[in-house]
Amino acid sequence: MQKAVGDKNVYRVIYVARSSNEVVRRYLRRLGRLRDEGFEVHILAADDGGMEELQAQGFVVCPLPVKNPRNPAGMVGAYLIIQGYFLEHQPVLVHSFSHRLAWAATFAAKQAQVPAIFLTMEYHWLDEDPCRLSLGPLAAWGVPQAVEVAESGVNLAVGPPFRRSMHAAYRWIADKVDRYIVTTEFDFQLMQDMEVVEPKKLEIAIGGAGVDVEEYGAELSGGPDIGEVRRRLGLPNHWRQVVGWVGPVTRRHGAEELIGAIRKLRRTHPSVGWLVVPRGEVSSGQLRRLQALADRGFVQVREEGAFKKDIYDAMDLLAWFGRPSTPHDGIVEAAASGTPTVGYDTPGARSLVEQGETGFLVLESDQERAVAAMAAILDDPRRLEDLGRRARRRGVTRFARRDVDDQILRLYDQVLEETLSPVEHHSSEKSI
Repeated sequence: MQKAVGDKNVYRVIYVARSSNEVVRRYLRRLGRLRDEGFEVHILAADDGGMEELQAQGFVVCPLPVKNPRNPAGMVGAYLIIQGYFLEHQPVLVHSFSHRLAWAATFAAKQAQVPAIFLTMEYHWLDEDPCRLSLGPLAAWGVPQAVEVAESGVNLAVGPPFRRSMHAAYRWIADKVDRYIVTTEFDFQLMQDMEVVEPKKLEIAIGGAGVDVEEYGAELSGGPDIGEVRRRLGLPNHWRQVVGWVGPVTRRHGAEELIGAIRKLRRTHPSVGWLVVPRGEVSSGQLRRLQALADRGFVQVREEGAFKKDIYDAMDLLAWFGRPSTPHDGIVEAAASGTPTVGYDTPGARSLVEQGETGFLVLESDQERAVAAMAAILDDPRRLEDLGRRARRRGVTRFARRDVDDQILRLYDQVLEETLSPVEHHSSEKSI
């Protein structure tokens, strides 16, 4: 297949994402495979800790001012950087990800006449309750119950127009891309039912980027000495069981429910400890509240660091109180490590947790039932072991990152064949 880009016949693929750290954690192997095939790989993302590693791996990086997605000036600046970058470097393929940047990158790619445009959307604000405008900070100056009522009223009022505008936005972006990738069965069906995406463009990659099974769960039987793992992490000896949390620590992503669950489970299970590993967005206020519980010996808040697999091997259960927009990486990593999940029944979690087989999901916001489910499982060691064994088998066999990468790279090749082969160029042959 003949492909040429610009006057130097350079084959460029550009990833546009909010977080360079997330690109390292989720897509490094895929990018490495592209690099090894001879493609020049560029990453445009916020410089939040991953740029140095990406450069060390031989990728070209460009920082974007998008650490805070609610910064309008930063988003405008990011768009101008992206537009100029595409026009200058003329990539053969652009792949952007769930974020406000997706629209900016897609528009810029169309303007730059990029041959192949991919989009991965890991959640959609199109479900029956998409609006979650928070008035929580006002509770400090008013009656919390009144703030909750006001918050409910505001969201009820803005919900319908918000849904209509988002529906139009998703239709617009779906029309501009060559492949529209979703990560849950719910979103796949939703896009079909609402006729947002042309059927030939719609693809599904269950579990998003998947999980590195070699790192988290290469073995389907046996397992590490959990006592030794906990000693290695420095967890208290009096913790007989451990419930974990891996993900954002903000009110919007379930930190309130997490703190409430820690307190509730403590009343009936005083020997259960919590291992909290913040990842992504972190609220300083919520972190202080967790630290107060840590000071009382209930919790340990740890940075992920180099002990990725240890954090799951040390857990008996993973708690997940996330919302539809909360990243689900922790669930697939826990599953591959043999750790079942108990949490809220959101579309993403539903695609990853097999109810009653690899974990338990309860109605979103039903914290009482979630805590009760945790208590029941922790009280039944044989059941806990069975859930973990099935979670490990499902995680390793269904959510392996290498399989997801194979799927995406095949799609790249297919679209590039369609978009570039009809054009006559004086280039050498190269394919993914």
